[in-house]
Amino acid sequence: MNNETFDWNSRDPLFDEVAHYVVERQAVSASAISDKFCIGFNRAERIIKQLEQAYIIGEKWSSLHPRAIYDCCFRKLDKRLADLATIARLQPLEDKWQAERAEYKAKEQEEEGEEYYFKIANHRPLTKEVREREEARARFEAMTEEERQVERERLDKEWEEKDKNWGKGPVHGMEREDWNAYCGALDRQKSDMIMRELPWGGDYDWSDIFFILKFKIERMIEYWEQFGHCRNGHYIVSTMRTACRLINIVLKNGNESGDCEKFPYRVNLRNADRFKIFHDHNGYYDKGDMQKVRYNKAYCILFKFLEFHLHNWWD
Repeated sequence: MNNETFDWNSRDPLFDEVAHYVVERQAVSASAISDKFCIGFNRAERIIKQLEQAYIIGEKWSSLHPRAIYDCCFRKLDKRLADLATIARLQPLEDKWQAERAEYKAKEQEEEGEEYYFKIANHRPLTKEVREREEARARFEAMTEEERQVERERLDKEWEEKDKNWGKGPVHGMEREDWNAYCGALDRQKSDMIMRELPWGGDYDWSDIFFILKFKIERMIEYWEQFGHCRNGHYIVSTMRTACRLINIVLKNGNESGDCEKFPYRVNLRNADRFKIFHDHNGYYDKGDMQKVRYNKAYCILFKFLEFHLHNWWD
């Protein structure tokens, strides 16, 4: 979820320093910022407005209620600033890819006519795909036996190369590393937004409960990393990070690539029967779907993991 009202490239030169100052004081005051950085009151107000647009501080409800500071430490603030910079750098590439994709889909729809949405909904090949398939078959039938053998070898090598480089190529017009960083930044912003906008005392969906649990565990990780002074502190932080990892898999339904493709992780299917979730698939279980197995396995292990470790996670 990108905050469109905040422009990272147009932020004030003192934006980062003021953000650290506000998090350090855990209070927002235009006069204090003006005195600290020797700037005018109006400029200090503009910086505060930018901090609000960046979701570093909350809205001002009244003079009697101070603004909320969403970041409790420099580590969390630095992560948020890095996410904002990542989104600002990669958002133009995503917008360009989306525009090209929309143009391509418009051409497909124009060529297909009224049957376009029916074929898409029922996973049927489009006229263009059928035509390309028939042309390839006609070329193959027109070849001699020697030429067919050469073509088969070429296709085999092509598929081997694709399998070897699977999960490494560019996505949405950007490098795989940039895409993963972009998706991670958006996911963290979405999680923060959900936590701020949840109606306390209201009706929650099951995913909201997992978001709340993940939010709480991440806050405890920050506490343990800075103030935990017991001899097994590193082990406790490690178990908390594992729990957050399992929650991520559950929230993304086993798909952590962010692009609705198979994840590049090995899944052992021999024990698939151990991880059935009957309320989810009503007894039907596709054991060959590694993504589904990964989701079910993470779902089952998470609660056992919490049962075993939760009593050690005090804050």
